Amino acid sequence: MTTTLQMVREGDLAVEVSVALDDVAGSWGPSVGLDDIRKLDRAREALRRGDLPAAAREGRVYRLVLQDLSQATGFGETEQDELKP
Repeated sequence: MTTTLQMVREGDLAVEVSVALDDVAGSWGPSVGLDDIRKLDRAREALRRGDLPAAAREGRVYRLVLQDLSQATGFGETEQDELKP
């Protein structure tokens, strides 16, 4: 059994929920158990209601901010001079 993080997004909010993947031999791929599916549903419903404390009980809550990429200059680095032969 492997643990992974699933993101649940509603509007500008997201919850990072830890779920267990069950990789049963002979199946098409790993599956998520019913308890973890319910956990994801509780997180989504809490975000829809705007109930951040309830969402935080299911995982880590994030507020998403739209970034204007036309003003981005890189990864926080200053511009460098071009290489000259």
